[in-house]
Amino acid sequence: MKTLRPPDPRLNELSFWLGRAYYNYVGLLERVLEDLGLDDRLRPGMGHALFALFERDDRSIKDLVARTALSPSTLTGMLDRMERHGVVERHADPADGRVVRVRLTASGKALEPRCRGALKRVNGVLGAGLSAAQIRKLKQSLSTIVGSMKRDERAWKSRRDRIKQEEAV
Repeated sequence: MKTLRPPDPRLNELSFWLGRAYYNYVGLLERVLEDLGLDDRLRPGMGHALFALFERDDRSIKDLVARTALSPSTLTGMLDRMERHGVVERHADPADGRVVRVRLTASGKALEPRCRGALKRVNGVLGAGLSAAQIRKLKQSLSTIVGSMKRDERAWKSRRDRIKQEEAV
């Protein structure tokens, strides 16, 4: 299998390869969603919440945030879009009205077989030409990268909040 090489050696940094991978991944998801007739209801990125709800429906937003590792604001925007497309609905928890729960609609539940097919197809493309050991190592490396970015985000927010507090004094 031929390995891609950037024409300019300055574009051989990890950040450029990660960006290329991201944009190609989004394009792959868009094609698969269109091929399976899911593009009118779903967008790339919704899989986190959708598969968490397929796993266990009627979750609290707090539980979805923990399960998906998405920020509350990112998840809220995603749920807004999913609700507009009739995939999920939000409701108050009957035991605690302060808690918002999310559940799949009947049409959202009906998407599961096609979503599982999309996942299988995407993973097949992503893993093509890689051994099981290479896939395991790639997952570990990506997990490390995501952890590093999350730590940087927390540190950045802390610095930003400290500066705002100092400016308010």
